[in-house]
Amino acid sequence: MEMEELQRIIEAVLFAAGESVEVSRLSASLEVDENKIIAAADALADKLSFDRRGIRVIRLENAYQ
Repeated sequence: MEMEELQRIIEAVLFAAGESVEVSRLSASLEVDENKIIAAADALADKLSFDRRGIRVIRLENAYQ
């Protein structure tokens, strides 16, 4: 799975969930290594912040919201 595709999926999952989602749950659901999930979610958070988008992705210990 490409990084941009993974970022889009993570963004959609987090938006739909409306609450924090653990990295392990994202990893299991998407069948992707936890380190790749973290890298994609962190890159997504940076991108949204840099583009001054209306939503933010934040990391809460072992989860993202």
